[in-house]
Amino acid sequence: MTETTRRSARRNFSKANERVADHRAPESGDVKVVTTVIGPDQYRIVATATFESAPADVWALLSDWEGLVTVGLPGLTSDFAWLTGGPDQVPSTFQFVVAGSILKEEIYERTAAEAMGRYRLRYRALEPALGVVEYDAVIELQRVDEVRTAFSAERQVRLAPGDAPDTLAGMVESETRCLKEYFAA
Repeated sequence: MTETTRRSARRNFSKANERVADHRAPESGDVKVVTTVIGPDQYRIVATATFESAPADVWALLSDWEGLVTVGLPGLTSDFAWLTGGPDQVPSTFQFVVAGSILKEEIYERTAAEAMGRYRLRYRALEPALGVVEYDAVIELQRVDEVRTAFSAERQVRLAPGDAPDTLAGMVESETRCLKEYFAA
């Protein structure tokens, strides 16, 4: 990001206090990713999609972080390890390698209202990595019907000064598409 672009982004934030960029026009039933500027070097990235699977089946993958990382970022991750806790404990911390960098994250909330078909998972980055200084995320699932689930993943991020959110938003979109394809199979 050039200095001129950075100044322009900050000016736009000051004027409007919020700017939204839709990264691509969604097709019916497609993945949609929206990035919103919420402060200097701070962004909200929201991915939404409908998965062709029951919420309990989607929740089973979300509860298996090693599997989730493998499905969501195929061929890009390695060396997954639980640091504290484990797949059935909250809070739990884990790490894995992406693009040669170690990502350390913590799951700090997991709620399931199975009768209502609603599920929620919150996690955050524990250390800066890949230009992300801070990262807090929530994934929510809501039953659409017996065989479809509305998926929403919201990430609030603070990036290193001058870093654009485009690469991270692209990764979020790719991850969501991979999950959607997994449940379409």
